Amino acid sequence: MKIADFKLFLIVGVICAVLLIGRNYFQEEGASVVVEVDGEIYGTYSLNKNQTIMINDTNRLVIEDGEAYMAEASCPDGLCISQGHISASGTMIVCLPNRVVVQVIDSEADDGLDAVTG
Repeated sequence: MKIADFKLFLIVGVICAVLLIGRNYFQEEGASVVVEVDGEIYGTYSLNKNQTIMINDTNRLVIEDGEAYMAEASCPDGLCISQGHISASGTMIVCLPNRVVVQVIDSEADDGLDAVTG
């Protein structure tokens, strides 16, 4: 490896580290979660209230201490359970076999749009 290659590798590594730390530092905590089943909104629930939500007898979503996590799922792989706790705005839990998506949204009204083009 030449010295120029090492410098480039080092610069790219530092930039990646700064972006990763910045993302975690500046990412806002969400205020609620939106649960979708088959692309339709199943419900919106506050992260400030501890509660358990049964989703179509297939999934059990638990909200505790400002975080949401999937406690149970009838899917064979259970990947949605291992996705852990979410609380930052924009993070989500996805259960593909049961077609369930749980996404954290911030306190502002979410109109479902990612961007507006002219």
